Amino acid sequence: MKLRTQFSLLTAGVTILSVLFIVFFFGIQREPRDPRAPTRDFTTALSERWRSGEAMTTKTIKATAESVGMPLGEVALLSHDGKVLASTFMHIAEGSQIKLDDLAPQPRSPRGEPTPELKIMSLDASQSDSPFVVFDVRPFWSRQDIRNRNILFIGTFALLIFVVVTIFSVLILRSISKSINMLEEDAAIVATGDLDHEVRGPGNYELQHLAKSINLMRLTLKDMLARRSKMLMGISHDLKTPIALIQGYADALQDNVAGDKETTDKYVAIIQDKAKQLEDLTGDLIDFMKIGGDGTVSVENVDPAELLRSLGTRFQSDSQLLGRSLCWGFGEDYAEVPDFPIVSMPMNKALVERAIENLVTNSLKYSSKEGHIGLRLLRIDNAYAFSVTDDGPGIPESDEPYVFDAFYRGSHSRSDSGHGFGLTIVKAVADLHGWTTSIGKRRDGKPGTEALLRLGRVAPSSGSDQPKDRA
Repeated sequence: MKLRTQFSLLTAGVTILSVLFIVFFFGIQREPRDPRAPTRDFTTALSERWRSGEAMTTKTIKATAESVGMPLGEVALLSHDGKVLASTFMHIAEGSQIKLDDLAPQPRSPRGEPTPELKIMSLDASQSDSPFVVFDVRPFWSRQDIRNRNILFIGTFALLIFVVVTIFSVLILRSISKSINMLEEDAAIVATGDLDHEVRGPGNYELQHLAKSINLMRLTLKDMLARRSKMLMGISHDLKTPIALIQGYADALQDNVAGDKETTDKYVAIIQDKAKQLEDLTGDLIDFMKIGGDGTVSVENVDPAELLRSLGTRFQSDSQLLGRSLCWGFGEDYAEVPDFPIVSMPMNKALVERAIENLVTNSLKYSSKEGHIGLRLLRIDNAYAFSVTDDGPGIPESDEPYVFDAFYRGSHSRSDSGHGFGLTIVKAVADLHGWTTSIGKRRDGKPGTEALLRLGRVAPSSGSDQPKDRA
C-alpha cells in the first residue's frame, strides 16, 4: 500500500472519528434545557405526599426532588396566607410572614456567588388553602450548563486534534514523498548501470540509513563486477597463452620445422607441458565452481585430531621429496597428544583436506630451500584452528587484501606457473562451512607467513585446557 494511501486512510479515520464524536455528544443536547418537565414531576410527587397527610419538611421536599431527578438547592414551603412553614433560605426565616420583597432577587454575595432564581408553585391548584413551594431552579440550569460546556470543550478539542493531525499528516506525507522520489530517481540511475552515481541521503534519519545501505550495496556490486571482470581477464589470459603456444608448436610440427628427432621431442614435450597446464587450470576452475555452486555441501562428523594425523603424515613425506622439513602436532609446541579436549565437528572432509593441502602446498612453494613448514591444530578463542607456517619471504602488506581473490598472484609469485586459485579455494571452503580464514605475518613474530583456518566454535573449556598464545 502506498504511503499516500496510508496517510489518506489515517486522515479519513481521524475525520470520521472526530465527526462521530461531535455528533454523538452534541446529539445529547436534544434533551431540553427547560426545567418545567422535572419541576412538574417534582410538584406532582410532593402534592401526593401532602394529600396523604404526610408532614412537609425541607428534608421531605429534598427527598422528593431527589426521587424524581430534580436538582434542588434552597427551598421553602409557604401556607396560602404567606406564612413560612419550612425554609432553608437564609433571608426567609421559618415561621415568618413572607413579603414580596423576600422573593425579589438578592444582591450578589461578596464571594461572587450567583443569586437564586426562585420559582413558586402550588401543591394543589384546585384547593384555595393549598400551600406553595418556593425553590431555586439555578442548580438545574448549572448542571445543564456544565454538561454543555464539557461537550463543547471536548468537541472543540477533538476538532483541534483533527486539524493538527491533518496538518502534520500532510507535512509528513510531502516530506516522505519528496525523499522517496529522490531515492527512486537515484536508484533508477544506478539500475541503468551507473554504479559511480551516489544515492543522495534525504533529511529523514531512517531514509538516510536506507540511502547508506543502497550505497553500500552499490559499492559491493561495483566491487563484485570488478572482481568478476578481473577473473574473466585472468581466465582469458591463462587460457590464451598455453593455447597459442600449443597451436604454434603444433603448426611447426605439421610444417616439418623440426628437422631432427631431438627438436621434435622438445616440441612435443612443450605441447604436453602446456596441455597439462590447461588441464590443471580446468580442474581448478571446476573445483572452484563446485565449491561456489548452490552453497550447500554434504557433511559428516570428522575428528579434527585424526584429520591432522592423516594429513601430517602425508605432507611430511611430500616435504622431504622437495627438500623441506615439516613438523606437525597439537598446540603451539607441536605436541604429539593434544592438551585440550577435541570433539568431532560436521564438515565435508574432502573439501577441508583440499583447503589444508592448498595451504601446505603454498608454504612448500614459497619457503626457502631446506626451509621449515609447520602444521598444527590449535584452540584459539574456543575455536579449533589449523595453522600452517613457513619461513619464506612473507606476504607484502599491499598484497594481503587480495590474496584470496581468484587469479591474483602476489609480487613473490608472478613468475611462477600457478593460476592463483589455491587460496581462493581455501576461502570458498571456509565460507561454505561458516568458518573464517586468514593469512599474513606469523603470530610468533618470526619471518615468514602463517595461515589460519578457524573452524566453528566449540563449548568453552577450563582455563587449563586452552593453550597459551605466544602472539
